[in-house]
Amino acid sequence: MDLVIRNGTVVTADGVAHADVGIEGGVVVALGRGLPTGDREIDATGRYVFPGGIDAHTHLGRHRPIEGVDDFLSGTRAAAAGGITTVLDYVVHPRGTSLATQVARWSQQVEEQAIIDVGLHPVIGEPRPDVLDDLPALVQAGHTSFKFFMNRNFDSAIPEFLAALRRVGELGALACVHAEDESLIRHLTERLLAAGRGDVRAFPDSRPDYSEAVAVGRAVAYAQATETPIYLVHLSSRAALEVVDAARDRDLPVYAETRPIYLYLTRARFEEPEANKYVGYPPLREPGDQDALWGALRRGLVQVVATDHVGYTLAHKTAPGLTVATIPAGMANLETMLPMLYSEGVARGRLSLSRFVEMIATNPARMFGLFPRKGTIAVGSDADLVVFDPNRRVTVQAAAQQSQADFDVYEGWEVQGWPEVTISRGEVVFANGVVVGQPGRGRVLARQPFQGG
Repeated sequence: MDLVIRNGTVVTADGVAHADVGIEGGVVVALGRGLPTGDREIDATGRYVFPGGIDAHTHLGRHRPIEGVDDFLSGTRAAAAGGITTVLDYVVHPRGTSLATQVARWSQQVEEQAIIDVGLHPVIGEPRPDVLDDLPALVQAGHTSFKFFMNRNFDSAIPEFLAALRRVGELGALACVHAEDESLIRHLTERLLAAGRGDVRAFPDSRPDYSEAVAVGRAVAYAQATETPIYLVHLSSRAALEVVDAARDRDLPVYAETRPIYLYLTRARFEEPEANKYVGYPPLREPGDQDALWGALRRGLVQVVATDHVGYTLAHKTAPGLTVATIPAGMANLETMLPMLYSEGVARGRLSLSRFVEMIATNPARMFGLFPRKGTIAVGSDADLVVFDPNRRVTVQAAAQQSQADFDVYEGWEVQGWPEVTISRGEVVFANGVVVGQPGRGRVLARQPFQGG
């Protein structure tokens, strides 16, 4: 065999076992004790061996003009350093552009820059007839999920967007939905600005929890009407979770994701001097919302944790004259997602090891047409693996990370547990603090139609 990982504790969504992992030709070929000697061996004594993480929500592709500083090179280097072996990136769709052309543009960037594998979610930003005509060929090529922004140019074209949703469902694809109510946000933002409350401390009031919950309710109704499964991205509030819970009780195909900032940070951060760096859509919420999200993760109401990674410089996020309407939304998270969820979830007793693996690997693989090729450790699966030291303590520092962002919202946070080795399709791409994967080795993934979560 090309590589054998010995003496580790192998963790999958189905359980935990002490086993060696044998790899040949980029796939797992053997699991068990006493495997033959490999050309290369890694001793994982005292370590966990996890399936490679899958970040189902990133923004790394570049379309000029662009404000973010990360691309598929720096972004996938950050991912590898954080134990992520696959990212799923959203393909932007500016007005007047061809969706198929944008997907081709993203694919070229992946092939030139990425050091790990990448799947693409095309964004339907403008539901023109020619855009809908592109959908069958995109699904045939393996791009089997499409993004809809309810907070951006949505309310003026609801019938057209419903037609697009129905087409996505007919093609066996999954609709990813950013659920915030565009009209409510516009109304509340205008009122805040008129009252002289345009600074960042008022940002949560421009996008309150009910603006998320009502959009989630609309999205559920649209999914029901169009017979299309939906995946609600970055849910942040108890109010939104209650709508999802009711939909799941009715056996509707509604799935949910949250992102790290809502698990670890609260609205209180907006009182800090550099509060702009915490701005994301939706905003940080209250401690009660945070508790609700942890509960939803434990019981499987939220199936996936993903980053919504966008790298910015602090200067860009805090430029003079920015208001609640114009502060750039997003932050870097790729390198810290997996270890911080282990530290705050598993190490603190909030999550089991198998539930942790479900959320960072198995569930996104199932949801987005990659399982069992990815998302698990099994004979025949891609050898995407992480050797993880559960006892190593690391203090988060932006200066030590691979992202081109020059700040981290968790700066100074002590994390228990950190990736030691990351393996992508049988090749070591990160080891002992050094990224060794080369740009261009990553592949654009062809994914299967949606089969259910």
